[in-house]
Amino acid sequence: MLIDCDANATYAPDEELRGVIAGCLELVGNPSSLHRAGQRARAAIEQARVELREFLSVSAQHSVVFTSGASEANNLVVASAAALTSGALVSSAIEHPCVLEPLSRLKAGGREVMLAKPNEEGEVSVQSIAELVKPGCSLVSVMLANNETGAINDVRSIAATARKIEPKVLIHADAAQVAGKLALSFDDLGVDFLTISGHKFGAPAGVGALVARHGAPLQPLILGGPQEGKLRGGTENVFAISAMGRVAARVRAELPARIKRMREARDQFEALVLEAIPGAQVNAAKASRLPNTCSLFIPGVRAADLVVAMDLEGILVSTGAACSSGKPEPSHVLQAMGQAEERVRATVRLSFRADAKSDDAGLVAAALGRAVERARK
Repeated sequence: MLIDCDANATYAPDEELRGVIAGCLELVGNPSSLHRAGQRARAAIEQARVELREFLSVSAQHSVVFTSGASEANNLVVASAAALTSGALVSSAIEHPCVLEPLSRLKAGGREVMLAKPNEEGEVSVQSIAELVKPGCSLVSVMLANNETGAINDVRSIAATARKIEPKVLIHADAAQVAGKLALSFDDLGVDFLTISGHKFGAPAGVGALVARHGAPLQPLILGGPQEGKLRGGTENVFAISAMGRVAARVRAELPARIKRMREARDQFEALVLEAIPGAQVNAAKASRLPNTCSLFIPGVRAADLVVAMDLEGILVSTGAACSSGKPEPSHVLQAMGQAEERVRATVRLSFRADAKSDDAGLVAAALGRAVERARK
């Protein structure tokens, strides 16, 4: 038995999609070549671009740029805003490290960088961002939903409010955790940049996309050939791009049913755990959350021990962001929410997939109960 409850880290494709993705391996031509294999590869990339436009509701005048993932796309946005503008950069303290680290480097170099703190539910409020945005501000970067707690931010209102203060400010939303879990519309959000990672919704790891509003300034990080509108040099990863497009089309068609299944599994799990495990609490429980995500505080145990114990049960969970696993530092997200270190180190994250079986929630809750009982003894 293997139950994957770490879907916020990655989301492996189901059996049907595995066959679709395997077929993409036949795309062996260089998409910049004029011969038939090259043109077949080029057509596959452009078809994927169409599928991503539909998946993210992106009008034709805006750009969809393929990258290696949201980390590269986020770095591209932050670096471009810093190089092409001179004002302050505003973000939040709960962003993914691929936003916070570039901002930290810029701040060390003398650039003004300001981070809004979330409320105790992990939400970045419109007011907290508005207090930092001043005339001349260059960039506001706020994630659509947090990767650890699942708390959703009102980016649409944040964008509208920021532009009332500085009409020329660039707005960026990291949507890596939202793609495939909620409906997304770039056109409706009112942002300049939106970033996603394919592996978060079932595509292979190592591919993602940046959506850029028409006319929004970008400066390439990777110089070379004219690929991706001269915004990312180098031969495209045709297999991964094509696979991401095919997966996006499938997920888009199934999204309402997927959301329902994820929410049912998560809610059933939380109800069982809160009844069975004394003292357990859900972080960000009062926030609007992604339908699949549960950040769970269990007093009297170490989260790292629970991850190992659950793995032995055949169930994958995490202590938070996968990219931070193994680090001694506690979660910066939970700390920013004002939680004590003892609580932070006793928090695990479980995130349910849309193909969760009807009895998965009960099996996971029972296994967690056994692991907690052993740990507390």
